[in-house]
Amino acid sequence: MVEETTGTPLRDELRRRIFDPLELGATDLPAETWPVPGLARQYVPAENPMFPGPGPGPVDLTELDLPFNWAGGGIVSSGRDLTRFLEALLGGELLPDDLRAEMLRTVPSGWDESDGYGLGIGKVTALMGKAASPCGAAWGHLGLGGHTTVALASERGDRQVVVMVNGSVLTEEAWEALGGLVWGCYCR
Repeated sequence: MVEETTGTPLRDELRRRIFDPLELGATDLPAETWPVPGLARQYVPAENPMFPGPGPGPVDLTELDLPFNWAGGGIVSSGRDLTRFLEALLGGELLPDDLRAEMLRTVPSGWDESDGYGLGIGKVTALMGKAASPCGAAWGHLGLGGHTTVALASERGDRQVVVMVNGSVLTEEAWEALGGLVWGCYCR
């Protein structure tokens, strides 16, 4: 839709409208090449039901050319850039107040990752329903797959936390440990 409306490639519009103005130098929507050189590897256990492996070792997903590697989840970034993006998005730099309010209007999500879901953003009070926030709700996303990313910010964008794990967090104990790290940083 973006390309049809603007006549410009999506990658260029993202750069012009978001990446460059916010100085997100480590963020891109890679063109045609996958995997992107220099990215962290992505692993899942061999017994993972989506990408089962042949043996006891982990399955490396990094070089799989999956359909969500483009606009549906193909933007690559750094922790620093993710915190800056959340600060700008929730702090009012990218959207006028009425659209920001609409984005944050939630419906129950029914997913473990969030309590409610707005327009492209989740309201999170506990990581995967297991590690509760001691200081109230945060807004953002959990990225799950061959890696785990927790990218959250306060409703006004003045506090952010991004934690990236090179592997899948699968157990309740691991989510509780990750929650201790995330909420310990977020709630300061």
